[in-house]
Amino acid sequence: MKDPIQRRIPSNLSRIELSEQWQITYWTLTLHTTQERLTRAVREVGSETEAVRRWLTEHPPARQPQSY
Repeated sequence: MKDPIQRRIPSNLSRIELSEQWQITYWTLTLHTTQERLTRAVREVGSETEAVRRWLTEHPPARQPQSY
């Protein structure tokens, strides 16, 4: 019996698929980003993993102004 907590890994790591929630969770954790940024990156450059990594690096998240 498969451990229900075991983290699933996509069979093809060269492409980012976002059709199921577990895939979104895998890629957001792996790429240290949010679902919104990941979705935008895939929309902008396609699903190739290296292209998405480059986009995320070239487009860092906007910093929120600190309120005191």
